[in-house]
Amino acid sequence: QHHNMLHSRAKRQRANNTTASAALNSASKSKAFIFRPLPKSVVQVATNSVRKIYRYRAGMIRLQPPGRMTAREMLSCRFFRPVFVLLAVAISPLIVTNITTLLPCPEGWSSFNHFNEQHPPPIEINNKRRLSETSGNDHQHDIEHVLSLATRPPEDSFTDSDASFRVLVIVTTLAEYDKGTRGTTSGADRLKELVLPVLVDGVTSMVNRGWDVDVYLICGFETLKESRRQMILDALPHNVGLQVWDDAIPFYYLKKFNQELKRPDQAIELAPHGLSRQHRFVVRDKLMDYDFFTAFEDDMRIMADHVVNFLEMSVEIDRMRRAAERSPDKKVHVEDASEDHRSVRGESLDKASVGNDVVQDSMTAEELRRLWPGFVRAEVLDSRGGEIHPLTGGNNVLDHYKWKENVPASMDYERTFGAIDPSVCCGVPPGRARTPDNPQKDDLLLWETDISAMGVRHYPGGIGWAAALTVEDKTDVGSYWSGEGHNFNDPNMKRPRRVDALIGQQAGWMATRSQILYFHEHACPGGFLPPFDGESWVNDSLQTRNGAVEFWSGGYQLFGKCHFNRILSLDPKRFSRQLLYHSSNNKQKTAKQSKFVRHTQFLGQLYTVKERALKSLEG
Repeated sequence: QHHNMLHSRAKRQRANNTTASAALNSASKSKAFIFRPLPKSVVQVATNSVRKIYRYRAGMIRLQPPGRMTAREMLSCRFFRPVFVLLAVAISPLIVTNITTLLPCPEGWSSFNHFNEQHPPPIEINNKRRLSETSGNDHQHDIEHVLSLATRPPEDSFTDSDASFRVLVIVTTLAEYDKGTRGTTSGADRLKELVLPVLVDGVTSMVNRGWDVDVYLICGFETLKESRRQMILDALPHNVGLQVWDDAIPFYYLKKFNQELKRPDQAIELAPHGLSRQHRFVVRDKLMDYDFFTAFEDDMRIMADHVVNFLEMSVEIDRMRRAAERSPDKKVHVEDASEDHRSVRGESLDKASVGNDVVQDSMTAEELRRLWPGFVRAEVLDSRGGEIHPLTGGNNVLDHYKWKENVPASMDYERTFGAIDPSVCCGVPPGRARTPDNPQKDDLLLWETDISAMGVRHYPGGIGWAAALTVEDKTDVGSYWSGEGHNFNDPNMKRPRRVDALIGQQAGWMATRSQILYFHEHACPGGFLPPFDGESWVNDSLQTRNGAVEFWSGGYQLFGKCHFNRILSLDPKRFSRQLLYHSSNNKQKTAKQSKFVRHTQFLGQLYTVKERALKSLEG
């Protein structure tokens, strides 16, 4: 039965690929795409079993690593040996010779055996995980160059096409139409009413800066009709490339925690949670074709200002890292730091190497490598319809936000440093059903963390004062915790670490090519890009013990397994550019009301913690 199911799905997929290729070739708005089309190889048509196993193991039928093979290389690849047996019976030797030009064998997979339960050995960091011969230990050297490309005025003409800032926008969407769950309306056109408008907003803002942008849409639904594909092409700015990977949910075998099959008769099945992993295959395939990648869930509004601010903060961090490496004591210090009169410093209460009272300490290069510009999601208070909003009516939850008595918001920052600009994240055009237009600063809502999980610190150089989001204790580089000295009136309360309700989901990530190489080759155990195998992945990355949706798409891998510390600038201008609009705007209807606080008040609470941190230096 499963063989028949896979056979029928493969037939539909081949038909869709043919239609898609024809559509892209005839689209008047399309350009000479960088994307490589899926080869219609005889191998894929000849055997469904190979197709099934390739999808299960690689997670992406369309994966095309760079490079072609010789006949000798194909004969040494166990992956193709069963294919040659079939071809020898059904096709002439001439076809076998020609097929070497059609189907590449993924680099480093020559020793893989996909037809039994054996798995490849763990990838060695300094050998098999290398993606580029030019990538060394320092992957940050080109960030300033990338920033210069991103901030170059659009009116400047480029004499060399390689001088443009090349961005790949990857969007992963599970459903074309809403299912009626999580505060949505069953049957509502999610793609047209939600996904496409915020995608066009973001891409248009990038094109207006003169960037060279392409879009890669990963779909969990089986088929994207040609009319819907054309709708997307018509909505995107001129000369923006589009590639669609539909029916992208991988297969897997459900297993127990000890990696044994769940049941003796366990059959292969779809892994919807694995859809959020698939963008990693796209990134690996396109890694050398772009300068910058964004990979977010389908309802996140990612604007050019977010990208530029991310690059500016990354540059400041990297400058300090290089300064620390050149310094005689291998540290970089805060300039004009306040005098520290403390005679006793706090000790770690968990596995962190520092206490919770770090205010302006010097930093090593390794600590700065683990510093990362983060994001937090925001929704816009939607009071349209004439009804009283549950967050403002009754007990008025927003005026009585959590921990108000312990850490009241110091709103003086608005007069001293400026206010949050809501137009950066959430200034959508009028007339959209799901997103109110013209939001005010007090309309921006936070629900995914609170002040009890936050710390602040004066970081060296241009980084300045910033808030520290939650991180695993053993990877914490240090900050002044909001609960230091009073513990929120609970003597047994410890600093929250990886608490799901406080971790601050950001629904995706963005990075330069060199930063991704650093993730893969150095920072992340088991690598950031495929193949996901070996001990770090328990030989099967689709098991939920490796992480579900938020692990892959929400950056939980980066800010957990890879040991990065996310920071939010206390500069209101930068803080505004670290807020991402969750344009579904449905959490305010479905999440617990006590979780919500206005972003303006949240930033005010962070300034209160900053004042307490400076006060602590007096001893």
